[in-house]
Amino acid sequence: MTNAPDWLTERPIAHRGLHDRAAGVPENSLAAFRAAIQAGYPIELDVRQSADGRAVVFHDRGLARTTGVDGRIGGTSAAELAELRLHDSDEGIPSLAEVLDLVAGRVPIIVEIKSEAYCPHRIEQRVLAALRGYRGDYVVSSFNGRTLSWLWAHAPEVPRGLNCGQVSRHMSGLPWRERWALRDVVDIHHGRPDFIVYDRRDLPCAPARRVRAAGLPLLSFTVRDDNEARRLAPHVDNIIFEGFRP
Repeated sequence: MTNAPDWLTERPIAHRGLHDRAAGVPENSLAAFRAAIQAGYPIELDVRQSADGRAVVFHDRGLARTTGVDGRIGGTSAAELAELRLHDSDEGIPSLAEVLDLVAGRVPIIVEIKSEAYCPHRIEQRVLAALRGYRGDYVVSSFNGRTLSWLWAHAPEVPRGLNCGQVSRHMSGLPWRERWALRDVVDIHHGRPDFIVYDRRDLPCAPARRVRAAGLPLLSFTVRDDNEARRLAPHVDNIIFEGFRP
């Protein structure tokens, strides 16, 4: 039995918002989220924790790629993060609260939680606290099965998604058993996910077919053109996209 909402499979989902760096609209920015809202696309975004425990919307562990500044999100205060600019644009690093205030239920949201081993479940607590007062449609997702297990124990009503695939490409620091578990979706019962998000480069594959046979919606990330969207169409229930408009 899945608690996945219908909207997860109804319209393609904008990865980190409807961003366009060349147009001064960087990923995971308020501008990217405004663009997605205007186009009517659901939004996928990433949440990490600042040094002082604030939930901020940012993908990488390090700051350099998107801000040009050395350092880590987890080692920088929310106030310091707010002063940084994304990709030389006018856009800063928003807090989760700011994004929720902006979206205000106009489109649904996938909140991907980026947890850290050195502060277990602190970011999950921050995200859950922010979402409890939010009136719009949302789900949460994570590569970390322990994050989903914690959320199931503390907020079983919140739909949860497990991100999967050949994660050794993205998370080479994980022990091989955890990489294998994510690739083959063996955490499917431990974290009790309501949907699965699988790396498009690994599709089609047997683990993904088992997910659909079990009745769970299967999404794929990150699709970057129409050709790839067409290739994946028989194998998935929806896509998370960037770089084009499906």
